[in-house]
Amino acid sequence: MLSSSRDSARLLAVLMLLLLAGGAAESQGIPRGERLEEVLVLHAYTLKHQRASDAVPLIHPLLSEHGTVELQPGDNTLVIRDSAGALSRILPVLRSFDHAPRALRVEIMIVRASRSAVSPPMNHSDLPEDLTRKLRKILLYDNYDLEAQALLQPIEGESVTYEIGEGYQVAFRLGTVLPDRRVRLADFEIGRRFPRRQAQELLHTNLNLWLDQTMSLGLAKSEGSREALMVVLTLKDGRP
Repeated sequence: MLSSSRDSARLLAVLMLLLLAGGAAESQGIPRGERLEEVLVLHAYTLKHQRASDAVPLIHPLLSEHGTVELQPGDNTLVIRDSAGALSRILPVLRSFDHAPRALRVEIMIVRASRSAVSPPMNHSDLPEDLTRKLRKILLYDNYDLEAQALLQPIEGESVTYEIGEGYQVAFRLGTVLPDRRVRLADFEIGRRFPRRQAQELLHTNLNLWLDQTMSLGLAKSEGSREALMVVLTLKDGRP
């Protein structure tokens, strides 16, 4: 009987400890039975170098099902509510993104592409040989005449307006180099200028460029046009 009484006392003590532990968890805002990694944590991150608004598209794919991100533009801060596991993925990306602005090189070529009007065709190109070869594989044009060219060296986050050649103008805002080496050119515009009449907008869009890669954009009235205006863009690191 004595042994039975001691066992009962021990069992009662264990039950009381379990009840106290459950009450302590609830008093700290952690529902009983919920895993610690599922509890939402609030983390405010103030960016020092880059725009917080530019970081929002990076954060959204990394949030958990219940995670949220709030932009506070006044102090360039992101307020993130998510699990500890999600924050462990998000914070390294933010730290990598928030680097001091660096210089890049953007080479822009305005090219007049056309089909030969004679047979056999008289092929001609002002472009580098490897680029000409790539364009002729995917386009039906034989000739590529360079009309204007510029090498710009903007800094991340900088807005650029530049006159190219004798009749073209380009404008864009350069984004930030992302971990995948991608850079966004926001509000990218190419237009024609004329001496005594209103300028003509040829292209207005947002572009994603990758470091050390070339992008070609063709502007034509239709797929069967014998002539097209092409914008060839190459992005490189501006650091020595």
